[in-house]
Amino acid sequence: MAELWDLYDRNNKPTGETIQRGKWIPKDKFHRVVEGWIRTSDGRYLLQQRSKKKKNYPNYWSCTAIGSVLAGEEPEDAMIREMKEEMGIQLTKDELILDQIITTHPGHYYIYRIEKDIEITEVRIDMEEVQAARFLTYEELKDWIFKKKLTKLSYYHDFFNNWK
Repeated sequence: MAELWDLYDRNNKPTGETIQRGKWIPKDKFHRVVEGWIRTSDGRYLLQQRSKKKKNYPNYWSCTAIGSVLAGEEPEDAMIREMKEEMGIQLTKDELILDQIITTHPGHYYIYRIEKDIEITEVRIDMEEVQAARFLTYEELKDWIFKKKLTKLSYYHDFFNNWK
């Protein structure tokens, strides 16, 4: 069954339209995407390495989980679903801290901070989506961003510097 996304205007207001995943999104329309970062109480960040089969950024290291919000779904529910599907980690809405929403075509990107103590042995990756997972300290993370081992997104500097 085809995945459907609700469409929104530039101001993140619903247009009442849906679009099938993979279809071209007009430049005045947007869909919602969630991105979540887990940090443990000892300051380690859990990252995923995207599957080599992924269309966007194959083999790159990225946040803990990322995905599109399905039609009729709220961003918080999508974040919980994506974390469970990709990493096998169960979250609750109380654990999600919305840090910011970034609008850049074709999406409104909901960026979540998640404080959760978890061990790598508890992670259950979906091999269709993710090929590896690992923890990095803040210093290691900064080094990986600089060396381009990680998807490079404009919000990283402020996001990580403000999350201390």
